[in-house]
Amino acid sequence: MNKAKCLLVIIATVTILAAISPALTYAEPPATVNIYAWTDKTNYDPGEKGTLKIVIRNDRTDEDLILYNITITYPWFAFTGEKWEGNDTITVNEAIQKNGGIKTYTREFTVPSDGRAVTSTPGQISIVVNVDKAPHQYRETAPIYVKSVPFYMSLEDGDKAITLLTILVVLVIVCTIILAATIFLSVRRPQVVWKAEEKAE
Repeated sequence: MNKAKCLLVIIATVTILAAISPALTYAEPPATVNIYAWTDKTNYDPGEKGTLKIVIRNDRTDEDLILYNITITYPWFAFTGEKWEGNDTITVNEAIQKNGGIKTYTREFTVPSDGRAVTSTPGQISIVVNVDKAPHQYRETAPIYVKSVPFYMSLEDGDKAITLLTILVVLVIVCTIILAATIFLSVRRPQVVWKAEEKAE
């Protein structure tokens, strides 16, 4: 009798697990806070001003959140000897509703005109959103493109280089004429010399 009861319990357990197994397999991933960020232009010159737009959407279905602050770090973030430059913090302290609550923020920035912003690859603006509930931080990046002057265009005193190139071209032409004249005159000898050589033979 005990064996029959154990067998019934095992069959009931297997049936229940088989019934809920598809639901576990196709369960929705946990919702999160999504951050969208972009700049107002596709690329910037050194020294140019720009605007960063940040949209935060609470796609969590469990709880409303309180946004404490947003920390922005630009690719030219550095200590300049006196202070840190290239980062920004937006203090918010606002609630954002669950199931798709949205908050939008705009921040202005200036691309530095020194070498901190010049890179060979697109830079990344780092955005960290701090909230009151676990996991307490959400991160995202936004690309930023800073134009850099090619090396051959950044030569100082370019007018001197053009003058030197002009002199070089003139010297090459003069030397070519002298060389052509020398070859021409060495091939063509006076006829008097030819006759003298023929008699000697």
